[in-house]
Amino acid sequence: MQLELNDHRVVDVRPLQRRDREGLADAIGRLSPQSRYLRFANAKPHMSARELDFLVDVGRREHRALVAVDPATGWGVGVVRYVQLRDEPAVAEIAVTVSDDWQGRGLGSAMVTQLIEQARDDGFSALRASVLATNKRSIAMLRRTGFGPLPSHGTLREYELQLQPARTGTR
Repeated sequence: MQLELNDHRVVDVRPLQRRDREGLADAIGRLSPQSRYLRFANAKPHMSARELDFLVDVGRREHRALVAVDPATGWGVGVVRYVQLRDEPAVAEIAVTVSDDWQGRGLGSAMVTQLIEQARDDGFSALRASVLATNKRSIAMLRRTGFGPLPSHGTLREYELQLQPARTGTR
């Protein structure tokens, strides 16, 4: 599917696949050190082979991801994902990464909105996000898409969105 962003740029959005592994590694490598820090909560110069394997092990209810691709370059410019929590199987943790030059255009919010619908269709009752307290852009994006703060302290803040069950048809 195609998304038109706030600045009228268009991206192609599709489910992430295992064949995207190398492109995902390249996209993470193109992030600024600041963006990598804000996303991973540490200075992460690169992803290990094991981490990349986990990131592309998607396509089932417990772990889904969407990738946004710039049709002009073929580069991945955004990824959103959720992973089911082991201790709370009705809840999934969501994460968002948008390339530096695509931030502030509404891409993250648009992709989160799509992933919310997928999580609802998959029967999750809530989505949760952990964000560095200093990551004001991500916090604003979560708030715009309906997430509310949970009681939390320290450098990480927790946000949650309660999901209503998916509609199963009309009367």
